[in-house]
Amino acid sequence: MKVALFLEGSPGHEKQSLAIIQGFKRLVSVEVTEFRLPERTKWQRFFDIGRLFLGSNRGKVQGLDDFDLAIGTGSRTHAPLIACKNSYGIPIVTCMAPDRLLRGKFDLCCVPRHDQLEEKDNILLTDGPPVLSAEKNIRREPDKGLILLGGIDESSHFWRGVELAEFIRNIVHEGKDIQWSISSSPRTPDDTVEILKGYSESQPNATFFDFKDTPRGWVEDQYAKSGVAWVTADSVSMIYEALTAGCRVGILPVPWKNARNKFQRSIDFLLLKGLVKVYSPAESTSLLSMAEQDFNEADRCAEEILRKIQPTG
Repeated sequence: MKVALFLEGSPGHEKQSLAIIQGFKRLVSVEVTEFRLPERTKWQRFFDIGRLFLGSNRGKVQGLDDFDLAIGTGSRTHAPLIACKNSYGIPIVTCMAPDRLLRGKFDLCCVPRHDQLEEKDNILLTDGPPVLSAEKNIRREPDKGLILLGGIDESSHFWRGVELAEFIRNIVHEGKDIQWSISSSPRTPDDTVEILKGYSESQPNATFFDFKDTPRGWVEDQYAKSGVAWVTADSVSMIYEALTAGCRVGILPVPWKNARNKFQRSIDFLLLKGLVKVYSPAESTSLLSMAEQDFNEADRCAEEILRKIQPTG
């Protein structure tokens, strides 16, 4: 299968498309060609969409005559994808909910349930975003644990580093038989990093890793090796990455500014299905009693896309 991958510069969006392509590769032979889209202002994107409805396919990517599929995630990919479908007749896929006026143009939109859309013929509701997973041949170590921190996002939650550090102390203290790797992210405040770095230096079963000092692919390897993982609630993508890798997953709560935001809706759904546990000072922090899960939404999306573009019978 020959796939055109549209990239618009957002690492999070690009990972979702790449995760589905990874799912394709488990099922069929795939040849991928990347097309990096030029920067477009908000007004330029508005006019690009307007031209589509006037019959113009300006902005299409050249040379897609013999491609089987074009995929891209992020609003900046939508107009070029539709222009290419109009010009070349190839199916197009995105890993998000496009603007209401554009949704019907896509052959499939893989949309997380927390967006609260209705499932339709071209809308596949997923239990979370498709995420990349590490190679299955990495050996999991039952006595290895992972603790991952998000950080400040003024629009969604309050960050209480001292409180989170106390949660982590309790987890490390109770999990004495587990070797814990604690890691920050680009959003983690420096004062939280310093607290946890100092704490881990005093603990024989905890090591702190600043994200700036870890190589590319480090966290994916940690997911694959770790039996358990605790992730702050604001880092929804990391929660799904840990689940997809096969970890037993716990969530470190953060105070939301809007208690019913899409992140909390997503966590509520995972709780309902018994896929995660939320930290509580009154309960054991052990995750070992949780059942192992076979969770991979990227593979499910890939299977559904192949079913749609290669119908049988």
